Amino acid sequence: MPTIGELGERGLIRLLRRELMLDFAGDDAAVLPSLDAPVITVDSYLEGVHFHRWWCPPETLGRRVVEATLSDLAATGAEPLWLFAAVCLPPELDAEWLLRFYRGLTWRRDCRLAGGETIRGEVFGVTLTAVGNLRGAPMKRSSAVPGERLWVTGPLGRTLDAPALLEKSRTVALTPLERRQVELFLNPAARFDAMKVLLANGCSAAIDISDGLLSEAWHIAEESRVRVLVDSGSIPLVEYARKRAKDAWVAGEDYEILFTAGADRQFPGFYPIGEIREGEAAVLTTDGCSCPQAKGYDHFRE
Repeated sequence: MPTIGELGERGLIRLLRRELMLDFAGDDAAVLPSLDAPVITVDSYLEGVHFHRWWCPPETLGRRVVEATLSDLAATGAEPLWLFAAVCLPPELDAEWLLRFYRGLTWRRDCRLAGGETIRGEVFGVTLTAVGNLRGAPMKRSSAVPGERLWVTGPLGRTLDAPALLEKSRTVALTPLERRQVELFLNPAARFDAMKVLLANGCSAAIDISDGLLSEAWHIAEESRVRVLVDSGSIPLVEYARKRAKDAWVAGEDYEILFTAGADRQFPGFYPIGEIREGEAAVLTTDGCSCPQAKGYDHFRE
């Protein structure tokens, strides 16, 4: 198959429409049906910053960035509907690789690719805009109330060492445990399944764990003006991270949901890990740590 430079923009659009049976291209803008309450999120991913193409097959990479983007919709309680993809393409990029990447972007039946843009650039990158529909009240970071319990929907630590393990795998065979860790990292899933349960059972505040547990707990504390106490011994961890708990708490990219609910509420299958108290915004752990610095990843700092 030719490169993107050989194919050209129009040729690329024709290829995508033909091979993926997409009907988004052809007009200047997408006309979407009316929604109860549109919820929109945007995420950008740049090769060399957020990923390397050699990490995994392009279909896996496409699915990974879609799930990471949709996780923000899941955390608000919205259902995913539409996706827009703006891609930055080096002319020498193989069109077959890009076609397989788009197959990953379009793998979900509940979230259709509705439009996008292509530009020329030095490195490959993609900006995804996802549109969802909210049928009830949104889950907000600012809705936590003193007396509530703090929960998480699943084990944390899936990103711990994963990029380094992928680099290691280029020269050394990974152990079974290391391979499982890499698979977890490369295959996240936005927790729409969990959010349905939370909405039906009185969840108050929610946030997806993209920047690390302590960082997201800090956002809840700051926005809700409460004190968050995290029970260090109750935080569930993936197998690889069990001997490095504190590293897992800040590693990020778990895409589980951190949420609060009344102390009388029960969520079988999920994990109670703390409580919400009155007081100045702060995150404390039961092992004596305070976490005022847990503000999350900053693209403009080392």
